[in-house]
Amino acid sequence: MNFIIDAEKMNSENLFKASVYLDACFILAYLDKTDSRKLDVADALDVWAENEVRLGYSNHTFTEVTNRLFQMLVLGSLQVYHEKKQLLNNTRNGIDKLSDEDRRKLINLDSARYLYRVAKDEDILRFYNREVSANVGELIKRAKEDQNKRYLLDVYYHLALRIFNEFIRKMREELEFEVELLSDGFEENELAKVHMQLTQLDSTDSVHLAIARMNEFDYLATLDSDFVHDYYSNVDGLAMKIIKVA
Repeated sequence: MNFIIDAEKMNSENLFKASVYLDACFILAYLDKTDSRKLDVADALDVWAENEVRLGYSNHTFTEVTNRLFQMLVLGSLQVYHEKKQLLNNTRNGIDKLSDEDRRKLINLDSARYLYRVAKDEDILRFYNREVSANVGELIKRAKEDQNKRYLLDVYYHLALRIFNEFIRKMREELEFEVELLSDGFEENELAKVHMQLTQLDSTDSVHLAIARMNEFDYLATLDSDFVHDYYSNVDGLAMKIIKVA
């Protein structure tokens, strides 16, 4: 598996002016300050910036990242509302008594209150070790049924997009990367099917690998352990390398 390298081996590579495709889990770890892998991802980005690496992502990356961000924002908002609902509903200016972190996660009181009510009414909300859980897709579908209230969902969509756009802006303006949105079409789709058949990668990972290969990128950066397996020696002609950052 000499085409799969870890962060330590990456540092011995000639990375100057190389191209690195980012998959969704790499970006999500960077954006999540509670993720233990965030520092490893940030360190890798610093090394790449010094070497003038070109970064790439795709519409599939965008879709995965923003969808997961949206879910995390909704669940975080519900969690704070569930834990603090007595304070928020029965105390004057209760929202002002929240910690800065809780206010950030709540996002919007009216939006959280509405989603919480829908989740309870539709029996969508679940609890595990005091953690709120819900089928976010089903919850949002039900919440949209009230045409007079669905505007309350805007804050979650807008914030998910803003976080993603801010990540791209930071890569370009602060770390001074060239960042490219890669094309994906018929050939990438066909190659992804081949990856699924030969390597047992799921469709998502197969598509990311296909896009990186068809766009002739030097590396694919991931945190996904699915790539680290002898079975992937079945991939013929793999000129690029996969960096398992953490």
